[in-house]
Amino acid sequence: MRASEFDYATSDAIGLSEAIRAGVLSPDEAVGEAFAAIDRANPLLNAVILRMEDEAREQLSRLPQDAPLRGVPTLLKDDCPSYAGAPMSFGCRAAAGNVSDSDHEIVTRYRAAGLVVVGKTNLPEFSCNVATESSLHGPALNPWNTQRSIGGSSGGAAAAVAAGMVPTAYANDGAGSIRIPASCAGLFGFRPSRGRVPCGPVSSENWGGLVSHHALTRSVRDSALLLDLTDAPEPGALYSAPAKEGSYLAAAGSSPRRLRIGLVTQSGLQMQPEPEIADALDEAAERLRGLGHTIMPVRFAHDAGALKDALTKLIATYTAIEVDDVAAAFGKPADDDNFEPVNLGLAAFGRDLAAADVLRARNTANATARAFGRLFAEVDVIMAPVMPNLPLPLGTLDVRSADWRGFVDLLMDVTAFTHPANAAGIPAMSAPMAQSADGLPIGIQFMGPLGGEGLLFALAGEIERNWPWAGRRPPIHA
Repeated sequence: MRASEFDYATSDAIGLSEAIRAGVLSPDEAVGEAFAAIDRANPLLNAVILRMEDEAREQLSRLPQDAPLRGVPTLLKDDCPSYAGAPMSFGCRAAAGNVSDSDHEIVTRYRAAGLVVVGKTNLPEFSCNVATESSLHGPALNPWNTQRSIGGSSGGAAAAVAAGMVPTAYANDGAGSIRIPASCAGLFGFRPSRGRVPCGPVSSENWGGLVSHHALTRSVRDSALLLDLTDAPEPGALYSAPAKEGSYLAAAGSSPRRLRIGLVTQSGLQMQPEPEIADALDEAAERLRGLGHTIMPVRFAHDAGALKDALTKLIATYTAIEVDDVAAAFGKPADDDNFEPVNLGLAAFGRDLAAADVLRARNTANATARAFGRLFAEVDVIMAPVMPNLPLPLGTLDVRSADWRGFVDLLMDVTAFTHPANAAGIPAMSAPMAQSADGLPIGIQFMGPLGGEGLLFALAGEIERNWPWAGRRPPIHA
């Protein structure tokens, strides 16, 4: 095969790395393909907010020869994974022009794996939304329908991968921010157990341990390999996930045992699944029954209202820290000219909370983890919607609203099926198993017990082999 015959924009990362090793194209050519794909698709989507061409050339000059993903381009979200010498805005107007002075541990591990960072992706301010529509960068658009949200907070990453700009992009998940964009974009999105992937060296935790770091991918095998390459103890880490029992990539290629799958159809909060979501969930359950798995109805065992209140307090506390730190660091007033109004409201609420209130909120999150522990004594895997709704119309989750309470209420309803996994610290994934009548992707969520990544990857691999999604391509594509 010649380079002219290789379809960069539809290849997954492993396929691209195999082509590079076979001499079909060089790492320089692969990175060139990434920038060309960004040039074609990004003007229509606003997914990539920073091109890193000089940095990419520097990385190419020092690629490790035997790295498993040598020369494969990727993107970083413009918040947690700092890249020394590159701008990082956190999606915040007050931080525009900020330059990182050190590499995040994930960036160090990406370099060791041979990945080449070619840019930064769009995000909401401080990643505090499940829509990607910031005042600083403008909205990232969904390549399936530009009038619908791409989700968030890893929305730019999702749009870029779905549109073929890169085969994989970094993402993180504090209330559903990997799984929700994956569902909106027709991608595979995996949130690892708390402590599985490093969050240092600057941070000891993000959002009180709610956030896990990983990626958005087109294929299950890419996600599995990336987790193999980034899962290792980090010196000084606050959390440590259970040691893995074997390669996640091998698990993705294996067949799982026949599983007891608990089907959750109600979140415990107000928003009920739309008919197309409910139908997609039922159809997915029937498919899994056909593979020999047992599907049994179950309910979330935690107090959904108490958890909503606890997460609101935790997110408000960390938003207060972020607003105050950025305002002080850049000498900017904490006002609507520099920060999103919703985040200013959250920050004010967070500053007024007593320390005891925050500790009680953390105890509620911990009680959620114990409730899931009891549930996993009855089932092997939990199956649920990712969202109760199809991708929302642009502007529905409006961070410029003066009603921060109304915004948070809607945010918690939209994430009602995803944020419990964050509180519990357990692994969870979105698999693109369905589409709406209008062709919008619909992800089905699966959660596993703490440390159960291998089990979920085996199930995901089985799903992908039986109902492949690689051939689906959005209308806007590189």
